[in-house]
Amino acid sequence: MTSTERLGPYALQAWARGFHVFPVEPYEKTPHTLYPGQPYTLRWSEAATNELDRVTEYWKRWPNANIGIACKPSSLLVVDCDMPKRAYQLRGSRYAELHDRLGPLVDGTDVFRHICESLGQDWAESTRTYRVCTGSMGCHYYYSWPDTMRPPRAPEPSQASIVKGLVDVRSGGGERGGYVLGNGSVTTKGPYWAENDRPIRVAPPWLVALCRDGVEPFRAAPAVPFRRPGRTGNLSGLVATVEGATRGNRNQALLWAARSACADGTPVEHAIGALSGAYTAVGGDGGARQAEQTIRSAYRLQGRKA
Repeated sequence: MTSTERLGPYALQAWARGFHVFPVEPYEKTPHTLYPGQPYTLRWSEAATNELDRVTEYWKRWPNANIGIACKPSSLLVVDCDMPKRAYQLRGSRYAELHDRLGPLVDGTDVFRHICESLGQDWAESTRTYRVCTGSMGCHYYYSWPDTMRPPRAPEPSQASIVKGLVDVRSGGGERGGYVLGNGSVTTKGPYWAENDRPIRVAPPWLVALCRDGVEPFRAAPAVPFRRPGRTGNLSGLVATVEGATRGNRNQALLWAARSACADGTPVEHAIGALSGAYTAVGGDGGARQAEQTIRSAYRLQGRKA
C-alpha cells in the first residue's frame, strides 16, 4: 500500500475520534506548504477542522500529508514522553537519582511514571488511555480535559515542559495551543502508530494540576533507605538480595548486587542473566531493559573504582 493510499484513512480515523486535524508536510512535523516551491504554509490553527468535507478535501489535495492534531480545539491534553538524547541526561536536575535506580539512559516514560507514583497514583490506571508510539520510539499519552475545567489559557505555555527534553505537554494553552502528529504519520525517524484503541480517559486532577502548576509544588515521598546486606557468598545470594528487596528499594538493590557481582569477578553477561530475571520477577520498574542498563552501569562504576 502506498503512502497516498495509507494516510487518508488514518486522517479519517482521527476525525472519527473527534480530533481537529490538518495536513502536515510528508516526513516532517511542519504544516503543509500551500503551493509547490513556495515557503508559505498553512495557518494550522485556522486549518484544523473536524468537518468531514474539509478533512476529505485536505487529503484529496495532499494525499501523502502527515496528520496534525490540534490539541486545543480537540480538548486534548497530550503528554509527550521522549527518548533520552544522551546518557545521564538528568544530571543536575531534581530527577538525577533516577540514574542510580534505572541506569544512564532514562526516558520520558520512566520520569512520567516516577512523578505519577511519587504523587501516590496508580501508574497502570493513570495510563489506561489511548497511546501513540512516535517515530523516535517515544510515546504520546492522550487525555481529555475534564468538562468541569477549562483548558489552561495564556499566559500559560501551550507546550510547557514538565521535565525539559523528556516530558512535554501539548494542550490548550496560549492563543493557539499545541499540536502532535497522529497515528499513521511518518517522519524521517520512523512511523507513528497507535499502541491500543482505548477510549481517551479524562485527565485526572493531579495531572491537570501538574500541567498548570509545574512540578515544583510536588515532592516525592522519601524512599526507605536501602540497607546493604551482609556478605552473600555467591551469585545466588545476590539474586536473593534482589528478590527480597522491598518496593522503592529494588533498583538500589539491583545496582548494589551488580557492583558486588563485578567485584567478585562475575562476567557481566552472567550477571545480567541472573539478576535481570530476579528484578523483573518481583516487578522492578522498567523491566528487563532497565535492569540490563542498570547492571551494565554498575559494572562501569565498579570498574572505575577498581
